[in-house]
Amino acid sequence: MEYGIVQASFIPVRKDPDSTSEMTSQLLFGEIFEVLERNEQWLLVRNRFDGYEGWISPGLTSLFKDDTLREYEAMESSLVKEKFCSLRGPEGTLLIPTGSVLYYHAGDTRRIHCGKTYEFDKEPGKPAMDILKALEDLKEELLNVPYLWGGKSSFGTDCSGLVQTIFRILDIPLLRDTSQQVGQGITVNMITESETGDLLFFDNDEGEIIHTGILIGPGEILHASGCVKVDAIDHQGIYSKQLGKYTHKLRVIKRVL
Repeated sequence: MEYGIVQASFIPVRKDPDSTSEMTSQLLFGEIFEVLERNEQWLLVRNRFDGYEGWISPGLTSLFKDDTLREYEAMESSLVKEKFCSLRGPEGTLLIPTGSVLYYHAGDTRRIHCGKTYEFDKEPGKPAMDILKALEDLKEELLNVPYLWGGKSSFGTDCSGLVQTIFRILDIPLLRDTSQQVGQGITVNMITESETGDLLFFDNDEGEIIHTGILIGPGEILHASGCVKVDAIDHQGIYSKQLGKYTHKLRVIKRVL
């Protein structure tokens, strides 16, 4: 099997092997993927974290075989929790977003390994033991990040990308798309029974689940719609005070914490 690791802030994952094709997701710095197929300019890959598949241009990646994969698996790793942080590499400074993966050897935490070696000016950290405090910190970091279809970083994110990235940092793996995430966790019957950290899902007039967000307190949801923001939530759905109307109809509540 051939693998690769991302050496850019992020790279687009596309539906088809064409630079004009829809971006369905992203691979962030330090994420490892499996190579499923290749042509002259594109790779069909599978993200090893969530199994998501799509086409990428391999120019900003480092490809390797099983022995190097085992080296990465033997290292310590941490995820970036700040909106952005910088690494110093052979070609200069690289700005990487929330959710990027940092691989390093125990006792040498400021040398990040990603096909080449980068210098990090701080200690990679784990999320706070208090998950609710960590959730609040991540909310503050990601507020006002612009909405981007297929995005999952602080450069731009869609609703399910925001949820997946936050919960990955909290060490809770979720699948990539809203339609997949709604199948995870335990169902909560009513909004009055919900707790901070629960996932809320919303449908359209055809009954399709099209949106998701995180309950961050009584009557408040963190979600990506236009940008990452906090709106009011009740048994009907999301109410935008800015627009003066309900924008999303509540369908399902799931508990994954």
